[in-house]
Amino acid sequence: MSRETARNVIIFGETGAGKSSVVNMIIGSDQATVSGDATRCTFDSTRFATEIAGKSYNLFDTTGFGDFTYDSMDIFKTIQTLHKFLTDLSKDGGIHLLVFVVRCGRLTQTVHKNYALFHQGFCDAQVPIVVIVTGCEDVEPRMVEWWTRNESFFTRAGMSFEDYACVCAFKGRSTPLGYANEDLVDESTELVEKLIAQHCKSVGWKKESNSWFRTISHLFKQLAPDPRSARMASSPLQGGSSHLSPPSQQSTKN
Repeated sequence: MSRETARNVIIFGETGAGKSSVVNMIIGSDQATVSGDATRCTFDSTRFATEIAGKSYNLFDTTGFGDFTYDSMDIFKTIQTLHKFLTDLSKDGGIHLLVFVVRCGRLTQTVHKNYALFHQGFCDAQVPIVVIVTGCEDVEPRMVEWWTRNESFFTRAGMSFEDYACVCAFKGRSTPLGYANEDLVDESTELVEKLIAQHCKSVGWKKESNSWFRTISHLFKQLAPDPRSARMASSPLQGGSSHLSPPSQQSTKN
């Protein structure tokens, strides 16, 4: 009996969102390097093989497009790397799920840009996408309340998802009884694994070669320098109590 092909899951989000922490939480060890380096201007990814509910998965931990200076970005190299990454995945079963990782606190233009690049430009909005919100350990009365209070802001910004999970991926300080957030991390691990298992497609999506021109045009539009603003605008989502305008409606500073 042949072994079932592993399902490919792309984990993406802006720099510092907690992508690697989520990967480490799923695989049960600190193999993925946690980095806050926002100076990397080209795409890269690392594959981690794991099992969830008896099925094989490849988790791809990707570098985030951070708040970099656009003038320094090597757009051609980024598109070339993205093309190879997607072409290789298309030969290896396709893409089964996108996992968008955002951090509890702020919705920035960079968050919206990452969503547009991967879901709409990269995958032609053809791959199911879920969102994981990290840093929810201090949300009261429960972590899930963060999404209940803030979902509308994402919807207004044109970002929709199949499902969500509000999690804690940080164990916290060590205590005589274990780590301070150990119970929350265990709960979060279960939530994330269930999220992936439920929404991962059984058949991967493969990009057609004749759609690359449209994709490259979209990527150029997203990655090219923006003459309207030198800095990204952002708005707080502090526990859902703050009001936010969608990124497309936010004012910019010259």
